[in-house]
Amino acid sequence: MKTISLSLLIISTALIISFSSCTEESCNQDTEVFMKAGFYSSETEEKISIDSLDIYGLNVPDSIICSMSTLNEVSLPLNPSSSSCTFAIVNGGRADTIEIFYKSSLEFLSLACGYRYLHELEEIYNTRNDIKDIFILNKSVNPGDEENVQIFF
Repeated sequence: MKTISLSLLIISTALIISFSSCTEESCNQDTEVFMKAGFYSSETEEKISIDSLDIYGLNVPDSIICSMSTLNEVSLPLNPSSSSCTFAIVNGGRADTIEIFYKSSLEFLSLACGYRYLHELEEIYNTRNDIKDIFILNKSVNPGDEENVQIFF
């Protein structure tokens, strides 16, 4: 009986030590997720680059995403504590706004990485000064290079 309880004590102690040992994990996963939007010609439907583009978030201080840039796509941050975000896109002095409606959900990655927010796009509204139309290609905003939205100029 003493050998069984001694064996149990040794095994229990070994298990506790192995589970409680501190090993440093590193996080090699994307913890931030952005909505990806590509720019397209409304005439040819081909991807285009826009010169001197300014993009910033509305109602968010110091939220310049890009300034005087030439881009053919942009990654936009969505606020997980809100169900919508509004961005201003200024192209050559002509300004448009886009308002994005979405649902956010938490995903547990690991102890080292913690959590990240994923988003599901619902609707997008825009002004039509320079932007002709916007289409949602992929409603799931996940890490990776997949385009979520096409913006036609």
